[in-house]
Parts: sequence; C-alpha cells; structure tokens
Amino acid sequence: MDKKQGSSPPSLAEEQQQLTRSRISRAAMEAVARRGFDATVDEIARLSGVSPRTVFRHYASHDQLIVSTVKDMFEACGQPTEGVPTPTDDLDGWIEGLALTIHTRNAEILGKAFWDIHAPNRNASEALSEVDALRRESRTRGVCYLVTLAWQRAGGTGDPPKDLMLAFALNFSAFTTQALMVDFDQTPAQIGVLTAEILKMLLRRAVQAQGEPTDTRPDGGQG
Repeated sequence: MDKKQGSSPPSLAEEQQQLTRSRISRAAMEAVARRGFDATVDEIARLSGVSPRTVFRHYASHDQLIVSTVKDMFEACGQPTEGVPTPTDDLDGWIEGLALTIHTRNAEILGKAFWDIHAPNRNASEALSEVDALRRESRTRGVCYLVTLAWQRAGGTGDPPKDLMLAFALNFSAFTTQALMVDFDQTPAQIGVLTAEILKMLLRRAVQAQGEPTDTRPDGGQG
C-alpha cells in the first residue's frame, strides 16, 4: 500500500486560523495605509470583522502587528506585474509598465504609512526598529534586481554602473512618488511616464558609454 509523502493537510481549525490571520492582515494594510502607524488594534479589528482579543491571538503587540503589516506592504509592492511586456520582448515597454505599476503601488499600498516607514525613530521599540531593516533590504534587493535585468537586456556587460543603480533607486522610490504627488500635483500615472522616460534615456546613455573606446594616452590621442 502506497503512503503519501509530505506533511498532512491542515486541519479545519488551522485553516480557520489562516483565514482569520489573512483577514486581519488585509485590514491592517488598509488601516495603516490610511492612518500610518497610528492605526489602532480596535480599528483593524473592526475592519477585519474580529475582536481585538482575536487580533492579539495572532500578534503579540501593536508594534509587532505594524512590523508584520509593513512586511506585507513591501511584499505587495514587489509582486510580479501583470500585463507588462517582458524586458526580452520590449525593454522600453517593460520599463514604462514597471514605472506605472511601482508608482501606483507606492501611492495605494503604502499611503500615509510612507511617512512613518521612512521617519527616523530614535526611540522606537525593538519591534519597530525592524522596519528600518525591512525597508532597506526590500529597496536594495528590488533595485539591484531590476537595474541588473535592464542593464543586461539593453546590452550592457558586467555589473551595471553605480550611477545607473542610483538613478533606478531614485526614480522608482516612494520618495519620488510622494514628492511629485504632494508638491507638484502629479498622478502616479504621470509620474510613471516621467520616470520611465528618464530611466530609458539614462540606460541607453550608460550602454553607449560602455561601448565607447577609452584612450588612455597622456596626450589624449592627439598628435
């Protein structure tokens, strides 16, 4: 008689716990995007349709709930894009679609939480101090992946130039989204178009510069 390999399927109680935690997670993302880290457990409980006591069964404290929510936000921002051309088939279209998606997600998913996520918290709790590490790891990992992919598809060799890496970091950042929305009344769609054009230009310029011969003679090649 054959025995099935792997772990046993979750029990009904475990499935219910997972469903409840998922509801709390979605509600927390909505509340934190709307009110930042000031979102309360009571508010999140109401949105998720459970009691505050149930929330605390899944999260030991308000701060741990916030940290988990920020992690969920970063993961949601980094989800694969649908309907965007692949960089292999259409590099320009990929950058354009990516810019639109990133700035839209920055605005909708992070919302007002942007200010708390990026604010210096010298007296933050041990749990909230994790937010800084989460933010840094999420941004650097995402930017490195995207700029390396764009660089290779554009014909660059070796590691992408550092200034190109910084350009992608700046133009895809939530700082750019917030600054242009708040101070210049731009929509995420408009910001996407602008930043995509900037990055396409800088990418082409960087690849062209790599292909240009470098004359290292003292006289600069004259004579």
